[in-house]
Amino acid sequence: MKDTVFQRILKPLTPALMKQCTSRFRSDYHYDTFDTLAHLQTMVYAHINEIKSLRTLEVALNSQKIGVSTKIKRSTLSDANAKRSSECFFWVLGQLLSTLPRKIRRDINKVVRILDSSPIQLRGKSYDIWSSLNATRHIRGLKLHAEYDPELQSPTRVTTSHPNVNDSTMGQQWPIHKDTIYVFDKGYYDYNWWWSIHQKQAFFVTRLKKNAVITKGIKHTASGDNIIEDGTFKFRITRPRGGKKNLYTENLRYINVSREGKKPLVLVTNLHDMPAEMIADLYKGRWDIELFFKWIKQNLKLKKFLGNSANAVKIQIATALIAYLLVNMFKADTDDSLSLQLSLTWARYNLGSVMVESVIKPPPIYHYPKMTWATSVEGAHL
Repeated sequence: MKDTVFQRILKPLTPALMKQCTSRFRSDYHYDTFDTLAHLQTMVYAHINEIKSLRTLEVALNSQKIGVSTKIKRSTLSDANAKRSSECFFWVLGQLLSTLPRKIRRDINKVVRILDSSPIQLRGKSYDIWSSLNATRHIRGLKLHAEYDPELQSPTRVTTSHPNVNDSTMGQQWPIHKDTIYVFDKGYYDYNWWWSIHQKQAFFVTRLKKNAVITKGIKHTASGDNIIEDGTFKFRITRPRGGKKNLYTENLRYINVSREGKKPLVLVTNLHDMPAEMIADLYKGRWDIELFFKWIKQNLKLKKFLGNSANAVKIQIATALIAYLLVNMFKADTDDSLSLQLSLTWARYNLGSVMVESVIKPPPIYHYPKMTWATSVEGAHL
């Protein structure tokens, strides 16, 4: 029997993967009928269809023939969202990310990762019991942190935190890999963390704050249409904050980049041999992760939540990212030339349709490495 579109989208959620998940987290304990896979299928369906309430989800899923046996009651889903640990869904997300193809940048010949965060705003008294405890003046809810690969056009690692956790604090917990270029904004401004990246034989590109006290060294010839100045420098202040010693005593590179209608941008990096214009392009590419955050918020279910507890919100975040990857994988496995957004729209209106084998590639075989918890994508540190 041929697969429906929805069954084909769910193909990466293999029986072996889900068995490993339920064994690791005991996520089916106390659930005789509504198991982890059914829960995940239900949430993916909700994201693809942008369903806004449990009642709508119950009616829509139970009335549509999409090739899965999942039948739900909203009370059952509400209970599962509150009690089934969100960690199992973040773990599944990590396993899916581990299967993404690894590409090599043709121009740079190094792996590039963009780091950033985005707030998940939760408005309403129903969230106040837990969200107000760690709220900031601007954010009440959670903060989603991501590492993004611009070549894959996909996140490669995600986690969540309280909104009052600084990006620089999260950066210190982030795994750094040799020969990788990390691109990030001023939220990750920490000289000693930059030094730890350098010590691990990795690289970074970020902005230099206006109040940074530096001593300029060698001045290079500024090459490139937008490059105003290119040279080396050292930090002059050895104890910049509260007596904390600045460990970064070696030469760094600064690049002054002109911007149309705006003040010039001063970049700082430990990449000394790469052309200045290419480094400027790397920082400009940081916009890719902003577009990713914008896409998942606009196209998936991350504006109105199907549960009020912290666990329910985190499940919805994890399953939204899983839905994003599943649709991305489905798009890659077909001969479809549509954009990701149009592919999502097409899938939304054809979930129960039978796949026509003449327009799809052979089903891929998904091999999931045995990952330890330390190397998998983790959930919120709450």
